[in-house]
Amino acid sequence: MLCCSMTRRQHLRRVAILCCHCLRNLAFYNAGWRRGESIFKGQFWITTNGNFLDICVLEWCKLFGDESGKHYWRKVISDPDTFFQELLSETGVTEAKFNDHVQEMRKYRDKFVAHLDSEEVMHIPTLTITLQSVSYLYNYLLDNEGVPQFFADAPKSASAFYSRFRREGKEAYEAWKSNISTPSTQPVMENVR
Repeated sequence: MLCCSMTRRQHLRRVAILCCHCLRNLAFYNAGWRRGESIFKGQFWITTNGNFLDICVLEWCKLFGDESGKHYWRKVISDPDTFFQELLSETGVTEAKFNDHVQEMRKYRDKFVAHLDSEEVMHIPTLTITLQSVSYLYNYLLDNEGVPQFFADAPKSASAFYSRFRREGKEAYEAWKSNISTPSTQPVMENVR
């Protein structure tokens, strides 16, 4: 199904680009964590890291969380039923579990990124299925939908792309850490008047 006034070529390219944006932001987010803890305590890095998460969630939801959105996966995949069954197999989850993940990602997006609703506690989504699903979609586009014809500089695989940016993120964080003695740990609200 062709969306809007885009050609199929433009549509495939944009969906592939969204996959890359999601993967890059997820890689940068994950690079900021060691053994379940943020490697920085200063507000600049906490905010920066959180922004990587937020963009990852927004981009993923464009691809998997918004059926009426122009970049929703079913609008670009030629054989959506086969794709979805293979996606479930690749991620090792049931359709119900995948749908639960979609809801978890949408709730985070809707309640904490797009709006600040009355929820008292923010629950960061589990990102394993996020990485697996966007990686599978990207690789599927390359292998089955002709994306290399339309996106000449497309990364050759989701895994290589993600690994490259996770490594870059770790290097940036480590370079910053080695250039300072102590990150600021001043309470955030102290300077808000």
